[in-house]
Amino acid sequence: MSAFSRKAQGGCVVFLQRFSSCFRVCLVSISVLFVVLFSGCFSTKIGGSSTSSSPSGSVQALSPPTTTSGTIINTYTPGVSQPVSKNFFGMTIRYIAVPYSSKAPRLTPFPGYALSGMRLWGISDWKILEPSAGAYNWSSMDETIAAGKQNGVEDYIFTFGNVPPWASTKPDDPCIYGNGFAHPGECAPPVLAALDEFATDVVKRYCGVVKYYEPWNEPNTTGWDGTNEELLEVTQHISRIVKDPANCGCANGVCSPGGGVNPNYVLLPPISTMEAKNLAWLDTFLSTAGATYPYADIAAFHQYNLVQPEDAIAQVAAFRSVLSKHGLGNLEVWDTEADWASGTPIDGQQEASWLMRFHTAEIAAGVSRFFWYAYDDCIYGSLYVNPSCAGSLGVGNTLTDPGNAYQVMQSWLIGATLNQCLSYDNGLWMCKLTRSGNYTAWMAWNSKSGTVPVTISADAGLTVYRDWQNNVNPLPSELSIGSEPVLMESGEK
Repeated sequence: MSAFSRKAQGGCVVFLQRFSSCFRVCLVSISVLFVVLFSGCFSTKIGGSSTSSSPSGSVQALSPPTTTSGTIINTYTPGVSQPVSKNFFGMTIRYIAVPYSSKAPRLTPFPGYALSGMRLWGISDWKILEPSAGAYNWSSMDETIAAGKQNGVEDYIFTFGNVPPWASTKPDDPCIYGNGFAHPGECAPPVLAALDEFATDVVKRYCGVVKYYEPWNEPNTTGWDGTNEELLEVTQHISRIVKDPANCGCANGVCSPGGGVNPNYVLLPPISTMEAKNLAWLDTFLSTAGATYPYADIAAFHQYNLVQPEDAIAQVAAFRSVLSKHGLGNLEVWDTEADWASGTPIDGQQEASWLMRFHTAEIAAGVSRFFWYAYDDCIYGSLYVNPSCAGSLGVGNTLTDPGNAYQVMQSWLIGATLNQCLSYDNGLWMCKLTRSGNYTAWMAWNSKSGTVPVTISADAGLTVYRDWQNNVNPLPSELSIGSEPVLMESGEK
């Protein structure tokens, strides 16, 4: 099935009543009614305000300065109205340090993006750092963090999992992962004494540098071959060690074991996708701890298998519902791993469209941080072509189309406040962005095939538009909106 074949569903709905195939009325606040205009049969002029709900309560649907043949069906408003920070953007960069794998023997230069966070999974796993008991090789983690620090990265996520066979309770467990290869012992519960020693050494060594810890990677998959009770026990041990001031404490900006207040956070073990079966697994696991799950400061998840990037909004809402059942409803939610989830290369322009729309949808859903996987991977989410991946991905040492689009997207979003996103029954999406100095912009795209014509109101105050490659063009009176986002602006940022 095409990744661009289904319209987004769910979220905060503006309730509509269709009286006939050509006459549409939207029930709104008492004093306002949508204006119906004649155009051909009928077309809908978007005007006035309509009422919808969001995670933060009742809101007013904004009025985009456009006319389209579609009708608003959903309204999405982030729970917090504030400018998008560079902190939202994180990434896994696999080969920025000495690679442990022969897949990409050449190092990747640090990307020219504004990144505040890096996730270390697949770079510095337990089996890599401690291949035999007590024999550490910290080079991949040390060098990755050093490269991040040199380029302004402040936050790092370390993820437990991939148990070395010597520390596994079932070293002969084949642990067949999604790639079809066996990883003996890696998915089994670890020997707790070995886990405690390893976790303590990691927390002490990276005190004040690594502050975020995931107790396991995607335990709803073949990456975990234990019971929920065993996973809870592992999580208890990790949480105790990570948050112990004796292992890491800070005072007056200086951090060391026993040095003051513990700065660390424990994340929820992230599920692999947000499909109903995995949310049900999460509900069951959280119930293992009793009425309230006590071992998470931040709610992490992964988001693959989306049909459309906009589906992320409804999935995050469903995730929050599960969290609320277990006393976690007020936690920040972080997407610590995702991409367009296609192991088969697709058109680079489609990937660029997916990336830009996905990040915008995550912001609209109220996600606080999003870690892309992965900048330089040879298969998944590739934004840069490591020379070892050259060929189907393109010319080595170059950015892919989505790699270029990532930088464009950041320039559109960082420092702007996403006020609201509106979706229409014809596939059109319109998201309003504002900045200080009376700057207003509307980001628009079509989630269905083909294009949607949009007529710009003469008094809209919008003067130019940027295409997905950031080329600036005069804004015409009518613009055809395709799957690649455009940004219609009132002036300079």
